[in-house]
Amino acid sequence: MWNYLLRLSFVGTNYSGWQIQPHTPTVQGEITRAVSTVFGEEVKVTGCCRTDSGVHARDYVANFKASRYIEEVKVLRGLNSLLPRDIGVKEVKVVGEDFNARYSVKGKVYIYRIWNEEFRDPFLYPFSWHLPVRLDREAIEEAVRIISGRHDFSGFAKVEGERNTVIDLKVGVSFRDGLIEISFTASHFLRYMVRRITGALTWVGQGRIKPEDLRRHLGGKTFPYTAPPQGLTLERVLL
Repeated sequence: MWNYLLRLSFVGTNYSGWQIQPHTPTVQGEITRAVSTVFGEEVKVTGCCRTDSGVHARDYVANFKASRYIEEVKVLRGLNSLLPRDIGVKEVKVVGEDFNARYSVKGKVYIYRIWNEEFRDPFLYPFSWHLPVRLDREAIEEAVRIISGRHDFSGFAKVEGERNTVIDLKVGVSFRDGLIEISFTASHFLRYMVRRITGALTWVGQGRIKPEDLRRHLGGKTFPYTAPPQGLTLERVLL
């Protein structure tokens, strides 16, 4: 068997996330159909993580195994000729048989973008959350310092199965001409974790809660609000 690694990007607006679901378009479904067509056989495509409906990826890693070898550049061209325009494969590479996109990646970097101006920006709209209420920069920066580090993030997530909820998380924030970018780096993430932390930071920025109030949700009380998906992008996968 030949094991192929794919690096791709996608705009998540028209998809119900990465994972295949019945009767709805997904990124994994589109990739699987394209790969199966190129190789002329049914294949199973494994992704590095699930993404929620409407979430984007500037960088995403997947892999699949095929019974025959096709030159990488031909696979690359074939996939891009078959995929919708909102999905693009950037790299195809044959890797060792033990590589698995779900378990072999070392970490991920997400960025959540907030457009914090009264007026809409149509160029940013598909990739950011338009929040016209002015946010307190200093309060958000203080909250980021509290959230960063090694914590139990189950209070900011939907915990599934026996997943490890203690994560060493690095959070950064930048403010530029109305655009707020919040970056999250960790070895793994829990479902809704980034969006719920972002929701909490915006509550702090609006004065609805204080920065220190976030401590009660670290390993404790579930935070009740989840930021919308379109502002979230999987920015980089670390191999």
